[in-house]
This record gives sequence, structure tokens and C-alpha cells, in this order.
Amino acid sequence: MRLKREDLRVPDAQADLYLVGLGIGGFDRRSVEVDNLLKSAQKVLHLTAFDADLRQLCAGDVVDLEQIYGTGSDPRQVYQEMATQALLAGADARKEGYACFLVYGHPLFLVDSGWWIEQAAAEYGITVKAIPATSFLDSLLVDLGTRFDRAVQSYEANVFYRYQIEPDTRFPVVLSQFGSFDVSRLRQRDNLYGRLAPLTRRLRDLYPADRPVAAVLSAWRADMAPQISHSILGEIDTLVSSSHSGMSLYIGGSEEWTLPRKNSIPYLRPA
Repeated sequence: MRLKREDLRVPDAQADLYLVGLGIGGFDRRSVEVDNLLKSAQKVLHLTAFDADLRQLCAGDVVDLEQIYGTGSDPRQVYQEMATQALLAGADARKEGYACFLVYGHPLFLVDSGWWIEQAAAEYGITVKAIPATSFLDSLLVDLGTRFDRAVQSYEANVFYRYQIEPDTRFPVVLSQFGSFDVSRLRQRDNLYGRLAPLTRRLRDLYPADRPVAAVLSAWRADMAPQISHSILGEIDTLVSSSHSGMSLYIGGSEEWTLPRKNSIPYLRPA
């Protein structure tokens, strides 16, 4: 019996709603595919700092979701409302084209709204497609200057603590949303040390005091540089004061190739 081989040359059918990300690093990091989708969309809903750029680029309507994000404080309620608006836009646009839901980075990496949109699409009678984009992990690999492409353990900070994860301490760990640990409302900035204390205590129990750590905030605009603060696990509290809601914590491994500036393969230099 011969298996029928799928013809990968046939393009996908057009979706009613595209979940797209700009990629980390600025408006110019968007892919050619995303650029073409934005230009021709009937409506683009976004939560970025590039409203003016989008209005210049897009032929259709542009809706800044800051009007929803900026007025609510309950994260679940706010993100669900944004998802609902995107679903309605997709249902309306499907008569003549499609709509786009645009975020920073990757449209499904730590984007609850994107997952809710995919799960609810059938209820709205629309098709949804996510488009790959540069995530914060891709940027972190470049910004940090340490090698973790061979092995890395990645956890959202709250999940890491809640499930009492026991990491393999030989290899690097990335805790995303370190600065948002134990946050219960949007734009919460109070009691920073108190909120992070349970997590930092847990890390001290797991690692030796001299293990290298770094707090990293990758740039999301072209005019920004990545913000990186280095320390050791025993002095991790020195990183708390610089924490930002989107900041990640990198914990080094014990293998030599995981250490800063130890990741280059020797090569013969030209004479």
C-alpha cells in the first residue's frame, strides 16, 4: 500500500483572523509575511506602541487596544475582552477579507488572548491562523551572550514556583515574567520585594550561592537597548529593584559551555 504524499507546494487557505507578532526588537523586526498581511487586512487590532506606524502601513481600519488594556485591572477580564474584540473583527471581516490581531514578539508565546482566540474560533464560525515570529527566547539567546541552544529549561515564573519544579542544575533555566511573579492586577508595582521573596527563597534552596544569574529585559523598540543586570544567586535580591513586568531571569548551568563568554568553538585564525 502506497501512502499518499501531501503536496506542500499548495498554499494554505486564507484565514478569517490572523494572530501575528512583530517579533521582539521593534517595528522593523516584522517578517515579510506579517507585513503583507497587515497591509491588506480589513482591520488590525493591536496592543503595541506603533499605532502611528500601523495607520501609515495598513489600508484597513486600525484599532488600538490600549483603550481596553488601560482601563481594566483584572488581567483575565482584560485579555478576554481583547480576544472577544478580535473574534468579532474576524467574523465581520470574513465577508470581504480578514482581520489581524497584532502583539509584540510571538503571537502565542505568553499571550493568553491568542490562545483564547484559537479556542473560541469555532463558536464565532471563523478560521484562525497564527503566524510564527521572533519570541523573547530568540532575542535572549543573542542579548545575553551565553549558550543555551544545546539545552535550556524554560518556565513561566509562577508555574515554576507553584509546581515546585526541580530543575536539572547542570543546565540553564529561563524564568519568564520574573518581574510579574505573584501579580494579581495589571500595572501592579507595589510590594516588589515582598512579592518576589518566595521565589527567590526557593531559588536559594535549589542552587549554590555563586551560581551566575541575570535579569534581562529585551528591547521591543528599535531605539532601545536590552537591559541586562548580572549577579549571583546569593545576591539575587540586587536584581529585584530593576525588575520590570516583562523581565526574564536567567540562571546559568554548571557545564562550562553554559558560562558567559565560554561558548566559542576554537578555530584557526588566518595567517
